[in-house]
Amino acid sequence: MRSWIRRSTVVAGITLSCICAGAIASTAPAQQSAPVQVGNRSKPPNILLIIGDDMGIETLRSFGVGTDTAATPNLDRLAAAGVRFNRYWSQPVCSPTRATMLTGRYGFRTGVGRPTGDGSVAGPMPSTPAAPAGSPREGGRGRGAGAATDPGSPGLRLDEFTLPKAFAAHRELGYATAAIGKWHLADRANGWEKHPNLTGFDHFSGGLRGFPEGYFAWVKDVNGTLSGATGYGPSDQVDEATKWIRARGDQPWFLWFAFNLPHEPLHLPPRSLWVTDHSSLDPQADPNANPRPYFKAMLEAMDTEIGRLLASLDPATRANTYVVFMGDNGSTRGTVTAPFVPTRAKGTVYEGGVNVPLIVTGPGVAANRASNALVNSADMFTTIVEMARLPRSAVPAGSAVDSVSFFPYLSQPDRTPIRQWIYADTFGPAEGVQGGQYAIRNETHKLVVRAGQEEFFDVSKDPSEARNLLGTTLTPEQRRAYTSLRSAVSALHASAQIK
Repeated sequence: MRSWIRRSTVVAGITLSCICAGAIASTAPAQQSAPVQVGNRSKPPNILLIIGDDMGIETLRSFGVGTDTAATPNLDRLAAAGVRFNRYWSQPVCSPTRATMLTGRYGFRTGVGRPTGDGSVAGPMPSTPAAPAGSPREGGRGRGAGAATDPGSPGLRLDEFTLPKAFAAHRELGYATAAIGKWHLADRANGWEKHPNLTGFDHFSGGLRGFPEGYFAWVKDVNGTLSGATGYGPSDQVDEATKWIRARGDQPWFLWFAFNLPHEPLHLPPRSLWVTDHSSLDPQADPNANPRPYFKAMLEAMDTEIGRLLASLDPATRANTYVVFMGDNGSTRGTVTAPFVPTRAKGTVYEGGVNVPLIVTGPGVAANRASNALVNSADMFTTIVEMARLPRSAVPAGSAVDSVSFFPYLSQPDRTPIRQWIYADTFGPAEGVQGGQYAIRNETHKLVVRAGQEEFFDVSKDPSEARNLLGTTLTPEQRRAYTSLRSAVSALHASAQIK
């Protein structure tokens, strides 16, 4: 039987890590979570991954970045109970982030470089039912939208090894898996309505597209069966999640819970989900004419539903559950606020497009701490594998080649850095990564490449990326940083043949 070790390759002084097949059985095992004692038994932990849609780091008060934040008391409490990551990078748009999380591989490896499944690559859908009478007006994809969907962008291929497949590889541990909410990785070639289950999830309930047909009337997919549904979509998703968790009993579980909120279409959520008074907003007005207050109301609705989902866990279950909350990409042009600007928001590799919230609580996690560690969306794969204490043999050789576990930061937020750089990209299938956008940053500097044009920033002194240093004479320190990042990203792209 093969042993499994973490193999690291040093490129330009920067370490690339992966989980690979190895021959050295004496390698020290990775740090594992301490199990929670329930009676005389030691239970594997549950893992609840919650994804907010189109919300940068500036949207949450607990990160201290934005000045016009919504009231999110449940997420504030979550941050106070755990570790928040200030330098977490998603990918610039929805589908690529989800693909990196599921596979531990960057977009240039999987081919998922843009949003998928909303254009000509999408499969058939039943008719959307009419919204209930009196439902608020919903603003469609207008001025608040991020990067336009490329109808040719492929979904996630079925030959990719995914997180739920890692759980399924060791059924003896007893884990059940589910994905509920937004999917946005399916197309005609990979199974469309059956794609979530084909990627390995035991159960799926939610929407296939990048944004719902409407928040009050939408098309719902339950394990490959499509039907029209009405009500308030996010509340229906939380209902589905609580029902699924209750049905697990004492069985450990991994739940991928992806809100559509606060993604478009903008609207005024039901009054019961408000945290502050929004009665001055006309529910029948066009939200795109004044997007910010509607966006904040949608954030409040998400926070309220997160509170309901967490409250549904009994104390023993909650104590043995890792709760991970994150954004999938930055805020849109119509909703982003300072310190970010509309032209450098969702769809771009600037900080406004990729720097998103990440909060983690759970067994052994430090309370009310912030970490400045460099963490990437691809790292979610290996981190969750480690949280669940899955054997390394759950991950085939060559999979998760870009994923580095950030699990050690949960108990030691200030520990020695694990990653030396983080990376993000977005591209269409015709142009490839070299014709799209990509960025790489280390502790102090960042290299941005857009359609072959480079920009270089000292983000330690210029976090808003206002001054392109390539228009100046670089200091020796800046020259070393530029050369190191340039070499690292060239070596990374050259490794694209790694499957």
